[in-house]
Amino acid sequence: RRGPSAMVFLKHCMVAVLLTVELVQSAGAFHPSSLFVSSPLRSATGASAGYCRRKASAVAVSMQEQDQAGRREALRQAGKDDVDAEEMERKKDTVSMPGLNPKLQGKTVARYPDFTSTPSGLQFKDAKQGTGSSPSDGDRVVIDWEGYTIGYYGRIFQKKNSVVGGAFADDPGYYRFVLGSGSLLPGLDEGIRGMKPGGVRQIVVPPGELNYPADDSGHKRVGPRPSTFDGMRALNFVLENKGLIDKTLLFNVKLIRVDKKNEQGEYTRSDT
Repeated sequence: RRGPSAMVFLKHCMVAVLLTVELVQSAGAFHPSSLFVSSPLRSATGASAGYCRRKASAVAVSMQEQDQAGRREALRQAGKDDVDAEEMERKKDTVSMPGLNPKLQGKTVARYPDFTSTPSGLQFKDAKQGTGSSPSDGDRVVIDWEGYTIGYYGRIFQKKNSVVGGAFADDPGYYRFVLGSGSLLPGLDEGIRGMKPGGVRQIVVPPGELNYPADDSGHKRVGPRPSTFDGMRALNFVLENKGLIDKTLLFNVKLIRVDKKNEQGEYTRSDT
């Protein structure tokens, strides 16, 4: 035989479940916590009220997951290309952090309003325009550069023409490479194109394919390589960290000159 308390308990549970179903159907972005704001269960006390809240929340979550799964399936059937494009856009706006749970998206990419963004995710800004011809594949390019771990406290790993501690006292000289040969950081290879001798450009390189490769910790195959021990340590601390560190890098690049090949296939110095 059920007493009055049992009947009240069942009544509260039925009200909570019906209210949950009504909320899910009427609100596209339902969250279980909204149930506890206006529910009659707020006036209930004791273990029965807590039990009802847990059951109602579980029902709400289950129905929400089913509804989301249905919408995703409908999108896939309507056009898989649209779903893939949306996913690519989301990944482009998210910084990869290996230390996070794979289900989590990571940190949102910082977008600088005065920088130009490219489809690959690179960002750049011209601080000074140069003159002359821009480099193309096969040209030998000479640059002066600085590097900062902009995603992690803005620590410097390469400094030019100023002293930041004893390790940075030496003048490292210019960096030379052949554009398009694969010997340069992919982000810089893309970012330097379009520059002219004498120009200065700030280039923000996101983590991933545009950054330093994980299998070249000495940066001998793909440069530029920091010229000091302290600079190398500062850079590798960020690149090799498996925790929650944003590996976005900032490069300040000055294009010194572009050397073209002559008819004999030899590079001729082209000072500006």
